[in-house]
Amino acid sequence: ETVTRRLNRDKSFVWIKRKLFREEREVIEGLALPGIGFLREFKRFYPQETMCAQVLGMVDIDNKGIESLELGYDRYLKPHDGEAVVIRDSKGKNLPIYREFRKGSDGYNLHLTIDAHIQYWAEEFLKQAVIEAKAEGGAVVVMDPQTGRLLALCNYPTFDPNNPGAYERNCYRNRAVTDYYEPGSVFKIVTLVAALENLAGIEQKTFFCENGEYKIPGTILHDWKGFGNLRFEEVFMQSSNSGVAKITQMLGSKTLHEYVMRFGFGEPTGVDLPSETPGYVKPLAQWSKTSPYIIPMGQEITASLLQLARGFSVIANGGYLVKPYLVEQVMDKNRVVIKDIAPQRSGPVISEEAARKARTILRKVVDTGTGKRAQVKGVAVAGKTGTAQKISPSGGYSKRDFFATFVGFFPVENPRYVIAVNIDEAHGPYHTGGMIAAPLFQKIADKIADYQHLRDE
Repeated sequence: ETVTRRLNRDKSFVWIKRKLFREEREVIEGLALPGIGFLREFKRFYPQETMCAQVLGMVDIDNKGIESLELGYDRYLKPHDGEAVVIRDSKGKNLPIYREFRKGSDGYNLHLTIDAHIQYWAEEFLKQAVIEAKAEGGAVVVMDPQTGRLLALCNYPTFDPNNPGAYERNCYRNRAVTDYYEPGSVFKIVTLVAALENLAGIEQKTFFCENGEYKIPGTILHDWKGFGNLRFEEVFMQSSNSGVAKITQMLGSKTLHEYVMRFGFGEPTGVDLPSETPGYVKPLAQWSKTSPYIIPMGQEITASLLQLARGFSVIANGGYLVKPYLVEQVMDKNRVVIKDIAPQRSGPVISEEAARKARTILRKVVDTGTGKRAQVKGVAVAGKTGTAQKISPSGGYSKRDFFATFVGFFPVENPRYVIAVNIDEAHGPYHTGGMIAAPLFQKIADKIADYQHLRDE
């Protein structure tokens, strides 16, 4: 019925089927059907199959980009058809009086920042981690904190863009860029830096952490362990919610909000991919009495994994907000550069001194604190764990569904890599950032350390 309906259209040409397999063509040709012919077309082919799928995206049947880089850079990638201008008589017959040909041109090539080795390791270890944790999914970002070059960007579950119809649509989603969530304790870096810059002598102070239960306006803050007195650096090493809340009270809401914005939260990073989420930062005027206590621990605020990677890059690079990017050059088929994309970063948003002190404390988080499973032999690593309760469909926070996150950088003295990892809703024996996200970071970082010869002799 479909074929008959198409053949009965009042047109001189109709498609019956496109993108046939060679075997199909041979069978149809053998039928010698009058009026049936074949046109050769190009089809986009992805030789690495699922690798880098959510970065590259995919095309529709006309080879027009519909996801990720294929969509964002379609105007560069697509070829331009040639044209023929002819003169016809009143019966539509071409006349050889005048004819003009305009030659078509090939599309351009994109040169990406992605390192294929790092991308492969990130994808393989992420897949293993999600499966072992019986999780809903996960994502990984590997970035150069000095420039914003994205060296790996992956998500699981993924898909094969050669055959997208075999996968559910949510597999196409680049969740590291398009999805936002309450980040949990990884967000404590904002309070850490703000305190170092604004509270004189804060590093020598000790905070009573209420033995794990701190009554605040509207609720009770709980720590993962009942802590008594903790020094300033220990508050972050042990990720005490109570301690961070007390530090924030010394800072004040206005200062905390200012530093949240300085780190670039609440706005897109500007990465060259479509559909990036800006996340959400509650306007200061809308803060409740509870907000100053829970925003510092990563609640009532949302961010993407890419935004968190950029936030940690500020500390790693000495205070600058970089713009993540994937395409560094656009070239023609003769390798002539059509467009050159240079790294972009803002002026300093925090001081180099505060960044240096924060790096030292975040290193202690990995050396002796909650991030011990992120340690890499022979390489100094700094970072922060985060375990965030997901919002329950029935309202409030779930007691069984979590986002587990770890974001870190290395080598600490001259950071070259920021790695941000996230595991969504683990249903295995562990669900925390320290137990399932930090080990994923460690596996990727360990491979990079060998690959780039970063280990101390």
